[in-house]
Amino acid sequence: MSEETETMLDFEYEDQFSYLTEDGDLMLKETSLFAERKIAEVTDKDSLSEIVNEYQEAFGRLKDRVETLLEQDEKGTEDVDELIEELKNAQAIGDFEDLYEQLKNVKESLSQPVPEQEETTEEKQETKSTDGAEEQQAEETSDEEKSEEEQTGIGYYEEIVEKAESLSKQSDWPYVTMELDNLANKWNEGPEVEGDEVKELLGRFQDAQEKFEQRKEEHYEQLNKQKKENLEKKKELLEKLTDIVENKQWTATQKVSSLKGQWNSVGILPSGTGDELEEKFNAQLKEFDEHKVDRLVSKRQQEEDNLTGKLIVLDKMEDLASSIDDDTNDWKAVDNEFDDLTKQYKRIGRVPAEKSDEVWDRYKSAQDKYYDQKYKYDKKHRQKFDKYYQKKEDLCRKAEALLEEDNLPKAAKELNKLHRRWKKTGNLPQRDEDKLWARFKAATDSFNEYKSEHLDELKEQEEANYNKKMELIEKAREINDTSDWDKGHSKMQSLLDQWKKVGPVPRNKSRKLWKQFKEAQDVFYERRREHFKDRKEQQKENLKEKEEILEKLRELGQLDDPIEAVEQAKPLQEKFKEAGYVPIKRKNEIWKRYREACDVIYERFRAAKSGNKFDQELAKADLDPDQRSKIMGIRKKYKKVKHEMHELEEEVLQYKESRTYFKSSDDDNPLLNEIKSKIEKVENRLQKKQDKLDELDEQIDDIRREG
Repeated sequence: MSEETETMLDFEYEDQFSYLTEDGDLMLKETSLFAERKIAEVTDKDSLSEIVNEYQEAFGRLKDRVETLLEQDEKGTEDVDELIEELKNAQAIGDFEDLYEQLKNVKESLSQPVPEQEETTEEKQETKSTDGAEEQQAEETSDEEKSEEEQTGIGYYEEIVEKAESLSKQSDWPYVTMELDNLANKWNEGPEVEGDEVKELLGRFQDAQEKFEQRKEEHYEQLNKQKKENLEKKKELLEKLTDIVENKQWTATQKVSSLKGQWNSVGILPSGTGDELEEKFNAQLKEFDEHKVDRLVSKRQQEEDNLTGKLIVLDKMEDLASSIDDDTNDWKAVDNEFDDLTKQYKRIGRVPAEKSDEVWDRYKSAQDKYYDQKYKYDKKHRQKFDKYYQKKEDLCRKAEALLEEDNLPKAAKELNKLHRRWKKTGNLPQRDEDKLWARFKAATDSFNEYKSEHLDELKEQEEANYNKKMELIEKAREINDTSDWDKGHSKMQSLLDQWKKVGPVPRNKSRKLWKQFKEAQDVFYERRREHFKDRKEQQKENLKEKEEILEKLRELGQLDDPIEAVEQAKPLQEKFKEAGYVPIKRKNEIWKRYREACDVIYERFRAAKSGNKFDQELAKADLDPDQRSKIMGIRKKYKKVKHEMHELEEEVLQYKESRTYFKSSDDDNPLLNEIKSKIEKVENRLQKKQDKLDELDEQIDDIRREG
């Protein structure tokens, strides 16, 4: 990714209707009108709020047009269709679903046939008085047009009821109210018909009226509630804007722009409340805008200062890059200096817009020159660069190869892994990073496009994977009743490994499927835990029994007769081995104590039979196992030193015997002098060994005194 993109990743945005991607694309969320789509590109955090507010204002204008259409007395389905089509392609942010529902209801009401209104009695009288002949002719024509069903009367009322029931389901409240009133008048002026059938029709007609009135009442209650909520929203927004102005927060352009967008997106208010609020809000906006000019002048001056600062830093970066050559050795110092300059550059704020591209290009050139020089003269950096470059090139090749993969779910899963590996691979200089990222992203986009073209195949493969995982769930359920815990555990782990190797399943089924598999495993492992819980209780009992045996073995280690102690120890040892397992965390400790207790008994036994005075005294001594063990360890060292002394004594004797071959007059003989020197050295070593024996004797005496 480029450094610009990395800057965008420092912030996020999402609301009910839109969100910002990592690449800086402002996306509209999917609705019943349209699929998810991109409406803008955001290059920095400062422009985000302005862009969002512009699109919110655009939605506010759409909303006004819809409300205007709804208020019109005369409107056609063509007008509604045209507005719905405009909603589908609108570049705006807001509640499209709500506007669409309103327009859809209007369209449905317009598509219903409108019953022709009969002439009123006054109109008929007027016509009769004007032209009697025309009245007579009209009456004759009317009689001829009456259907047979209307002449019976029942058909007349059935038609009214059917229209009323159809109208009662619509949501064009003024229109339906008027039409139901007309139908009521028509009912009252209808032919006189008696009987249960017409009474039943009257009941249906009244039910249709009541249901509509109830719906209309609920609608206006909800509308009034919404109006009150909108009023509170606008009061809250006005209060926030007022606080900004009163606290003279003239740099809060983004906040004010956001408040303005929210203000315009708020719906209708209770009658008589909007004008005053609008006037107050606009007054605060005007005061804020008046201070904006001063702030913009100050901002321009700051941008000029920033430009000067960045140019100074760029000069230093370019000079540092140019200074790198074969004599450069302290790369750590050079890197620290360049990193520090880079941080200085980034900390400096915006420059004038007309200079922005020029400064940025120069910054990129300085970066590229520095890393080119570093690659050329720094061997370690070159090796590291080549390593990362190779890894990312390899990831690009693997991503490109996925286009040839037949198993689409598997390929999609692999692509996700490649993206995770890309993030973990070290960064390259920006120019190289951008180049490889462009290649990797192109491969990703191509694969996603290919995947979209083969959705049916993808779904088939996902469905096949779904069936495989269902089979694994059944196998897991079959293991639930086993009591062979080790074998059952092994099978469950095998099923889990197989599960991981199966490719993706339909996303809407994935979580539910895993839940079923996990539940099947949990049944087995819950039973297994209960079993081991019982086993733990048994192990505690075993531990208690073994500790009692250890105490008896410890007492036998102090028995006067070592041979008798061994005889009594043997059955206890058998009992110890038969006592069973103890808790795993105590296993080593108990075994160590057992070995120590047994060692004391058998060491005393061996000493009693060996005839060695020291060993016999040690066997009879009243010492605990640790003290006895320490003395035995020292005793081993003692014997070793004693053996070494014996070898040295033999060596001295050999040298002294060699010296007898020389005459007393040979004192100046070099060979004789060498033998004397060796004898002296060996005797010195013998003395040191003797000192070591004395030291070991003292250690043994100290331990005995403690016992």
